[in-house]
Amino acid sequence: MKSWGMVWIMSFSALLGGCTPNIVTSNLGLVDVVTSDLVSPPYEDHPNIQAAEIARRRGDVPQAIRDYRDIIKQCPGCEKAYVGLGMSLIDANALVEAKNTFEKAITLFPRSSRVYAGLGLVYILVDQPENAINSFDGALKLNPRNANAYNGYGMALDMIDEHETAQANYRAALELDPTNISYESNLALSMALCGNVHEAIHILERLVRSPNVTPRIRQNLSLAYGLAGDMKMAKKIGRMDLPDDMVMNNVTYFEAVQQTREYSGLIPKDHTTPLDETRKWQERN
Repeated sequence: MKSWGMVWIMSFSALLGGCTPNIVTSNLGLVDVVTSDLVSPPYEDHPNIQAAEIARRRGDVPQAIRDYRDIIKQCPGCEKAYVGLGMSLIDANALVEAKNTFEKAITLFPRSSRVYAGLGLVYILVDQPENAINSFDGALKLNPRNANAYNGYGMALDMIDEHETAQANYRAALELDPTNISYESNLALSMALCGNVHEAIHILERLVRSPNVTPRIRQNLSLAYGLAGDMKMAKKIGRMDLPDDMVMNNVTYFEAVQQTREYSGLIPKDHTTPLDETRKWQERN
């Protein structure tokens, strides 16, 4: 049976085709993944960067990739082009190329927090949370105010079931960027994984009404409903962004969790159903 982390990764990968315990960091004490322009070393810039960024924002990922590659050919010292290319390759689900891009960028820009955070996101998407943690740790050593790195750190910690410390990292990200609903969405999903599904659903229902809602936030709500045992709502929301086979795979997983009482600490007792002796987890309309 796949872990919750694999359900999360599979859903996130599908979307890419179309995020008072002490915070765990290096030695910083306090230290999504969402890209943002945070403080970074003053590496060489290029006049065509804006056009590439616009292409990516409007969803023209192939054009963005071409633009960033052209900039790198003309200006090998442009850090923004490497970060933009890596993130665009992630958008295209070209994770091997994205990893290679960020690894090369680290050799060129060893003081860039954004480059380390980008590599951390790749590791999350290939289900390597320990490597992701190392990358986000590097990002935060270079820039303790990198909200994206806190958020990514939280996602990696959730993947290894360190939910309380994950939530502390999401809250640190929100302190730096209070209006970022992706960070709050990841915090809510982490709450659901701890069994606090009702509060998580309450938060996520509010977030999906935001004009800035993303497919990832809707799918976090779908996952929260699945953890709560409400498969009807999990399917309804899941189908807004994911193919039906992906939705049903996730629902089958949630039903299996309930039927076998696995991860009972994550699912409130009032939502747990008796063991089905037939072990046939059929879709319930």
